Amino acid sequence: MNGRRRPATEQRLVAAAERLFAEHGVGAVSLRAVMQAAETNVAAIHYHFGSKEGLLEAVLRSRLDQVSAERQAVLEGLPDGEVSARELAQAVVRPVAAVRASGGAPWIRLVGRLLATRDPGLNTISETFFERNAVFVELLARLDRDASRRTLDFRLAQAMNVTLNVLGDVEQTRGLQGLDAGTWTVDEVVADLIDVTTSILAGPGS
Repeated sequence: MNGRRRPATEQRLVAAAERLFAEHGVGAVSLRAVMQAAETNVAAIHYHFGSKEGLLEAVLRSRLDQVSAERQAVLEGLPDGEVSARELAQAVVRPVAAVRASGGAPWIRLVGRLLATRDPGLNTISETFFERNAVFVELLARLDRDASRRTLDFRLAQAMNVTLNVLGDVEQTRGLQGLDAGTWTVDEVVADLIDVTTSILAGPGS
């Protein structure tokens, strides 16, 4: 279903499922609830997606191309040879920030929830979603040649987790700090998040 414009009914179903799955969790959302939110019928879900699993896959893939393209652009812009932890942090954070800016905050929350619970729903896109991990780990290894692969994988996973958690719900992040949009803008949140993920990726003594 990637690479083409979805018919209106499919778009409504994907948008409704994205929001409901993000708010309540995939297991807690019935197809009937998605149908009602999209103002269509269960038959439409089965016709377009085959099943709830097919609908979840469509939701996950709906913004995956954007993330991949944004991340590819950042990585291709990196200089040959040595790279900095900040440059890698930007490659983690900025693609997700771009998805949020295009209305994808529920998608980010959903992916964060699925990753945190190791939900099998991610299996259908795992190869595409994680295909850049090897590239990241290779670049991270240049920063800390003494770190084990396990340590590098862990740093990257934590950088991804904090990015998804913060950008999936910027309002909650502000609330935890006792701040509002007037005193901590989204751009400032992104900048601070890049600082944090830079520290995570660089490791101790950075």
